[in-house]
Amino acid sequence: MRLLCSVAGGPHIPEHRRPTSENPQWEVGQSLPASGIGFALPPRVGARGMIGSVPSSVLLIDDDPAFRRLARRALAGTEMSVVGEAGTAAAGASAVRELKPDVVLLDLGLPDGDGITLARELSALPWRPRIVLTSVDPDAASPDEVERSGASGFVPKHDLPGRGLQMLLDGR
Repeated sequence: MRLLCSVAGGPHIPEHRRPTSENPQWEVGQSLPASGIGFALPPRVGARGMIGSVPSSVLLIDDDPAFRRLARRALAGTEMSVVGEAGTAAAGASAVRELKPDVVLLDLGLPDGDGITLARELSALPWRPRIVLTSVDPDAASPDEVERSGASGFVPKHDLPGRGLQMLLDGR
């Protein structure tokens, strides 16, 4: 962008903005008359529209390392970033408190506890992470159990790459 700063009154400065003959120049530090040069503000949009979407952090709590690898691969390339993994309820509870993830993908069948009980505990945390329960058994949790646990949903493990991934991304 080129700014023209002629004070002699060339054709690029409108007549009503040209200096008078008594004051053909401005001193340093003196305000210049408005020249019509400025900037336009973008239309009002939400913060997400201005800065793009902020990645969500995800913690995977599952005792099956192969499933955790699958979940990590399914989330790669999305707006979600896996910040940690845990293989037990105790390790998962500790990791959630330390990492404060936005989302927790939580297996119902852990070796040292069940996912429903852990989901109740995690959903009561001050930052209220979104919890999605999962299991190899598509009937492992009833809709009432999922709701009472504070989880936002349940997805069978075999649905993770499709519907489950969408549930994690959409927050439903």
